[in-house]
Amino acid sequence: DVAEYLAKHQLEAVLHRMANEVAKARPTNPIDFMIDHLIMVGSQSGTEPAIVKSLRALRETILKDQAEAEEVRKEKAALEKEGTKLDYRVKHLLRTLDEMEAGGAGPSKGEGAAATSKPAAPAVASVPLGHSPFSWAGGVTLAAEASGGSSAPRDALPALREPFSDRLAIARFLKAGKALLGETITVCGWVKTTRKQKELVFIEVNDGSCLGNVQCVVTDQTAGRESDAKHPGMATGASVKVVGTVVESPGAQETELRATSVELLGAVDATTYPLAKKGHSLEFLREIAHLRPRSKAIGAVMRVRNAMAFATHEFFRDHGFLYVHTPLITASDCEGAGEMFAVTTHDLKGGKPYDPSADFFGREAFLTVSGQLNGEYYACAMSSIYTFGPTFRAEPSHTARHLCEFWMIEPEIAFADLGDDMNLAEAYLKHCFAYVLAHCGEDLAFLEATYHKEGEPPLRERLRGIVDEPFVRISYTEAIDRLQQAGKSDWAYVPEWGKELQTEHERYLCEVTFKKPTIVYDYPKECKAFYMRLNDDDRTVAAMDVLFPRVGEMVGGSQREERLDVLLARMRDAGLDMEAYKAYIDTRKCGTQKHAGFGVGFERLVLYATSMDNIRDVIPFPRWHQSVTF
Repeated sequence: DVAEYLAKHQLEAVLHRMANEVAKARPTNPIDFMIDHLIMVGSQSGTEPAIVKSLRALRETILKDQAEAEEVRKEKAALEKEGTKLDYRVKHLLRTLDEMEAGGAGPSKGEGAAATSKPAAPAVASVPLGHSPFSWAGGVTLAAEASGGSSAPRDALPALREPFSDRLAIARFLKAGKALLGETITVCGWVKTTRKQKELVFIEVNDGSCLGNVQCVVTDQTAGRESDAKHPGMATGASVKVVGTVVESPGAQETELRATSVELLGAVDATTYPLAKKGHSLEFLREIAHLRPRSKAIGAVMRVRNAMAFATHEFFRDHGFLYVHTPLITASDCEGAGEMFAVTTHDLKGGKPYDPSADFFGREAFLTVSGQLNGEYYACAMSSIYTFGPTFRAEPSHTARHLCEFWMIEPEIAFADLGDDMNLAEAYLKHCFAYVLAHCGEDLAFLEATYHKEGEPPLRERLRGIVDEPFVRISYTEAIDRLQQAGKSDWAYVPEWGKELQTEHERYLCEVTFKKPTIVYDYPKECKAFYMRLNDDDRTVAAMDVLFPRVGEMVGGSQREERLDVLLARMRDAGLDMEAYKAYIDTRKCGTQKHAGFGVGFERLVLYATSMDNIRDVIPFPRWHQSVTF
């Protein structure tokens, strides 16, 4: 039976052949060798061995599992991205709720609180920008209180006047809406338009507190109708005071002021007033910088600027930073670039040679280009500080993103490295834009509608993207690789390692490659200032720039060089006068420690938040090469 079975399946031949193969190969592991041989013979017979079938099925199972795992990873990444957005939104919602609750009134009488004649602080939501709940409460006058009647809770009624004036801000008038119906109030401001009819005169007034106007209706019962309301000087630009009763409006606006008296405070010659009702270009408005804040565009920009300044102080205060005022007059050049304005009392017209020792300070002095060095002194004693003040650069530039006088925010943090510095910069920028979105909706909507460019995302959508999305972070070396691989042949400056990133490179990275703010770090040491910490590769420094679409560089910062020997070598390489930096060097001898910081050009921040194209339109009185009017 055995012989028949072996003969039937030709096993004797197979076994003899396999034994011969083993004898010839003399494998280290003959069992594995024989198994491989049997699989090969089975495959040659045209019948797939069971083990091969099993392995094939296992492979298909593994591939299917890998595909499912990839889908799970993608879904997880999408959920994490959405979770990050929600975290930011919840954070700012909680902050808003905290602000609203911070000014809440005390316990009601029903809870046992004693009645008091002192006005309760209104809710923060009703407090105009520039006031705290405490300061605002001091000027609240309520209708019920004035009439001697019983009053509702004070924070539930709208205020009828400003704390230090007998007028009501138009922003508060419009926000209160129908809650003011029947109240007698006073508004003051500048005339936007007038329509004089036989029986009625319609005067639209704006006081700069918001974008909107209040319509004042002058009737035959209004005091000053003939002498003031119909005066030739009651034209666009005239200043007026109107007292009246708030009534429902039959027009587009919710309410209007039916005037009981109107007073022309300052007349205007309509034939010479430069801000007529028609639109004006931003270039023309720069020529009348003393009047341009009355325009809608500049008014909106300046309210956004105000909000961003407030947000700046709020952010650093909330994170434990000390506000330090650094000097405007200095004897040292922070950047080592030499583009500084000289400060002198030397008689420039007298023809005498200049002697620094005979000058006011006994040496050469300049307007500061940065508060950083002075800020470092305080950070090395108080840990976390920031400066916020004007700086000056004597660059004869006429580009749309350069000014000779501008404001800088410069925080410095002790015991921190470049990673901490990047985290601080990203958090600060997100806070500023979140604050503007929460508090400047009307102005942003106007700027978006007026200056939106086809092909670009709407302004508010763009700002929300900044707040919701994490910034990209890449090294300078990777950035150069990306630019060189972009397949772009029309660079004005070909990207090359060791060279400065130009604006075209910066914008390509954040507008085309990543389509979001991008932090580039670890620059070649030749591209950066002497005080930036040298990395271990001796080729790069621990520097970073935050790049923004439409703008380019928004933030420049670094970990500072705290090692005395390395700092001195870098200063010698830069050809700096050691004596001028004696105090800076001294801090490396007196308890040195790692520290970092950055600088933000405030006007560039406002530029991005307002969709303006020219930086001269986001500062009240711009100074640039060959221009210092007003």
